[in-house]
Amino acid sequence: MSLGPNPASLTLLENLAQFPLRSKVRFLGCIKAYHSASSTLIVTHTTMYKSPSSSSSSSLSSSLPRKTKTATVDIAIVVEQIPIGELQIGDWVNVLGYITDMQADGATSAGGIDLGKYERQLREKENVDRRSLDTLPTAVNI
Repeated sequence: MSLGPNPASLTLLENLAQFPLRSKVRFLGCIKAYHSASSTLIVTHTTMYKSPSSSSSSSLSSSLPRKTKTATVDIAIVVEQIPIGELQIGDWVNVLGYITDMQADGATSAGGIDLGKYERQLREKENVDRRSLDTLPTAVNI
């Protein structure tokens, strides 16, 4: 029995393709463009830190800048709720929505976020989640 909506999975923009259709996600992106006719944001993120598979996930990547990932976010259902001037080109935005073409339930300014700290903490969380899944008991048929 469900007591409410499913929680969103906090992730990096670069990992959105790993989620199945209709998954609820939350991620940060930098606004590259806004298309008012279609109410869509183009958001990007160039990862500053090495991936968890690297030897040290908290050190700066030696090959900066890394490839920039981009997402198109449909904000049509929330555009009326966003104050004018809240989302500007170059601002970081906290996106909450569903994997379709990426339909947002919310898009708010991320303010003065420390992007490096955000990436490190999120990668650490992903590592903990991955280790937790590895330690779950496997099903036994009796």
